[in-house]
Amino acid sequence: MKIIVHIDLNAFFVQCEILSDPSLRGKPVAVGYSGSRGVISTSSYEARAKGVTSGMPVSQAKRACPELILVPDHFALYRQYSNRFFTYLKNRYPILEKASIDECYIDMTNNIEPGKEEEYLFDLQMSLYKATGLKCSIGCGANKFLAKMGSDYKKPLGLTIINKDNIEKILWPLPIEKMFGIGKQTAPKLKELGIETIGDLALTQDPKVKRALGNLFPYYQGEANGYGNDVVDTSLFVPKSISAERTFSSDATSYEELKDMVRSCCEDIVSELVKYQKEALTVSVKLRTPDFVTKSKRALLPQPTDNLGELYSAAMSLFDRTYKDQPIRLLGIGVEKVQNKGEKKKTEASLPEEPLWKEEKK
Repeated sequence: MKIIVHIDLNAFFVQCEILSDPSLRGKPVAVGYSGSRGVISTSSYEARAKGVTSGMPVSQAKRACPELILVPDHFALYRQYSNRFFTYLKNRYPILEKASIDECYIDMTNNIEPGKEEEYLFDLQMSLYKATGLKCSIGCGANKFLAKMGSDYKKPLGLTIINKDNIEKILWPLPIEKMFGIGKQTAPKLKELGIETIGDLALTQDPKVKRALGNLFPYYQGEANGYGNDVVDTSLFVPKSISAERTFSSDATSYEELKDMVRSCCEDIVSELVKYQKEALTVSVKLRTPDFVTKSKRALLPQPTDNLGELYSAAMSLFDRTYKDQPIRLLGIGVEKVQNKGEKKKTEASLPEEPLWKEEKK
């Protein structure tokens, strides 16, 4: 049986800001844009205790916590600390999979003596903090799902080991929406069918639940019972999709302004495609009106591309089909089906009209 570990830096952006400005330590701090349409990217645990959460409009966050200290994002700083984090770990553990800028999976089967996981991982947690100044939560299990659920279980500075002896005590009582992989749309549907907890999913044989999850039912039920993928992929982290969006400080009504923003978003996306030597096969457009109605469309490109002109042309074609001369609060462009540059075009059996747009969590 493998020993898989998931390490997740706690409130990473805020941690970086505090390391840059220690006077922020112990205070309700959030990273976000201060404009009237700004949203919270991430917040300190002091701010979270006052009700400030990721994705919350800044205006709402300030009402919940009037003393909130809002700082703008500094992504160069975050990349610097992220590099320190991964350099420290990669020098010690060769089987490491980068999951995002602030989290990773590590196969520690050959590093930890079975039964000594807690002592070993606590020492790692402390040594990582001393070396980088970054606090993390760590989860450990026989597969990546259990490790991920363990790191989410306690924050900040949590350390949770989930195994066959404690899975019913730790994992099963958790609300179904806390299960990694169960999205915001799926969780309410499961609750309507009586699946309130992960344990309910682990034990159910209800045909209605099976129909709701379709061919993914065995996969999710297997994870709820402690099974899952234990392969840590050491290949270079690359995005499977890329998106860029703009929230306007005041509702945009000018076609030319919106057209410029489409191009700006496409430029950001092409920069990422070139960085990772990738090409995109689909493009999507998202428009949100002042009353928060969101419309989106997606289209298959004639061929995979990282060319700005081709992407912009396709995005504008979609934009013109979606835009109805109404005021726009938010505009977004996204690409999916990202593949290696020069790779033969993948066959698409069908392409749904609505894109699988991913909202940022952190």
